[in-house]
Amino acid sequence: MPLQTAIIRTILERGGLITFGSNVQNGTPMITTATGDNIVENNYVKVTLTANAGNNTIDLTRVANDSNASNAVNIRTIDALATIGAITVPGYIYTGDFSGCVFYLYKTGPHEVTGVHAYSGSQPITKRTGVLRRKVIVQEVREYGPSDFYLRTNGGTQLCRYPTRGELNVQNGEISLGFLSCVDVNTATTFLFAVAGSPQGSRVRRLLKTYHVRF
Repeated sequence: MPLQTAIIRTILERGGLITFGSNVQNGTPMITTATGDNIVENNYVKVTLTANAGNNTIDLTRVANDSNASNAVNIRTIDALATIGAITVPGYIYTGDFSGCVFYLYKTGPHEVTGVHAYSGSQPITKRTGVLRRKVIVQEVREYGPSDFYLRTNGGTQLCRYPTRGELNVQNGEISLGFLSCVDVNTATTFLFAVAGSPQGSRVRRLLKTYHVRF
């Protein structure tokens, strides 16, 4: 089916609601197959994404890990890792809980694109300082990006990199940022938006940026 990119844009511009539909698959475990890398790990669930302009909602309903009905993935974040999830195009990649992390898209197969939620945050780093070169522990911002992994394994081509540091406005009631990428056969339209908490899901507070890439 054609992607619902225009409808999704309208819903995000109108401050719509992102819901995470409950169904019998709620007990399905995350897909966490190892990559053999210390930093890059699969960590996602399969979902079906539907967008409804009439009720101003985007719904992500979880399905079984072996389901062929999904058209999207929901990538979950883990501290000090780059978490990934792949889709067969055309399809959607969603990932939330950004407050400074970085989003990537990689072309990882003839009909496959992988989304990356790369953790970027303050981490303790040991350094030597002063004349005596004493060890001290300082906090530095570090990005756990996937570039070395894909270069080393020749496993994919980077399509884009979208950082978020400094974009979140907590004074405006925003609790996190999210990305929703609508990936077609050779194009991707990616939305960056801020959300607030809601009993029904995540309420969009503002659409920050819309990115386009061809590949």
